[in-house]
Amino acid sequence: MKSAEPSDEELIEGCRENNRKCQEMLYRRYARSMYNLCLIYENDRDSAKDILQEGFIKIYRNISGFDRKNSLPGWIKKIITNTAIDYYRKNHHPNVFIQIESIDKVSSDEDSLVSVLSTEDIISQVDRLPLGARKIFQLHAIEGYSHREIARLLHISVGTSKSQINRAKHLLQHWIANNNVNSGFSEGKR
Repeated sequence: MKSAEPSDEELIEGCRENNRKCQEMLYRRYARSMYNLCLIYENDRDSAKDILQEGFIKIYRNISGFDRKNSLPGWIKKIITNTAIDYYRKNHHPNVFIQIESIDKVSSDEDSLVSVLSTEDIISQVDRLPLGARKIFQLHAIEGYSHREIARLLHISVGTSKSQINRAKHLLQHWIANNNVNSGFSEGKR
């Protein structure tokens, strides 16, 4: 007897057969977590919804190529991430990186400062980074992409990726060291 909730394998098979009900069930199963992922890459909720929708269209189109040896949630996450990166490349100015002159040296102990912050505080600080640096920081520090992969994905040099990570870290350290956690900082405002 089948359970009321179909397995991922059953949904994959139904999606391969263009079964709209299976597509809807797959969407409902993963949409919330993937929408939250979209919000990491695009703060505008309508744009994040567009990314999510475009990502699921790609998932349905390419599900026949899904290798069952892989993790379905991981495969979906990769497609959504790549869709968000494509959206970023199409819709944002290529020179949205931090100017090196805008960074001050931080002289305090970052470990003790970070230990008093909540996860929400840390995320809010990352969200304050200028768009280009924030995207590179997220891809490298959160998603685990290498500098070479980031350079290829965003059509930038490896050196630009590395310098933006360094600058993002310095800005974050500066904000935290100066207890500037909840106020707007000119370089981080969008």
